Amino acid sequence: MSNNYYEVVFEGHHKAIHGMLEGYKLAANLQEDFFFSHENNIKTETFTEVLLEWISLKNRLHHVILEENFYKHFKQSLEKYSPNEKKLIQKNIVKSAKKISNSFFQFKAKTFGVQYAAEIKKIIKNLPGQLELLDYKVKEEKDLNAKGVELYSPAHEYSFEATGKIKGDLKELISFREKLDNHPLIEVDKINILF
Repeated sequence: MSNNYYEVVFEGHHKAIHGMLEGYKLAANLQEDFFFSHENNIKTETFTEVLLEWISLKNRLHHVILEENFYKHFKQSLEKYSPNEKKLIQKNIVKSAKKISNSFFQFKAKTFGVQYAAEIKKIIKNLPGQLELLDYKVKEEKDLNAKGVELYSPAHEYSFEATGKIKGDLKELISFREKLDNHPLIEVDKINILF
């Protein structure tokens, strides 16, 4: 079963927020994780946020994905928290929190080698358990007239192209996207999240 996640927007210094979340996870003995969107190629910024960050020349808004149990524990603790003006963490550190309903990314691959095509097909076929492949389109062509032609010629003996979308559990999606991104013949878009 897929986990539930929240996108929480924090305001403050990146290291302070990261340290706060890491410390909270350790102190509360939580197994759940958190992910900074900009570190995990998750598309979250709206045009307005980009414009505001550019105008202020500061990057003080941080989109962080929290697993549901982590978020609920953290929210309860923050509600009980009584800071004074000298504390680094203030109650208004959380600017927004939204439950994520869906997440996905798109990819495309292209090669002129049969062995590389087989490698790409195998990676795509072996999706982790909570991920789903959608809109998968493959175009394979063999041109026997191009046999033996130079590599950089417009004519190739074999060509393979694939496009698709992968959706599912966000933690698995982050990991699988990284695997695809590390392959030199596969291009991946950022992860999209829907609320």
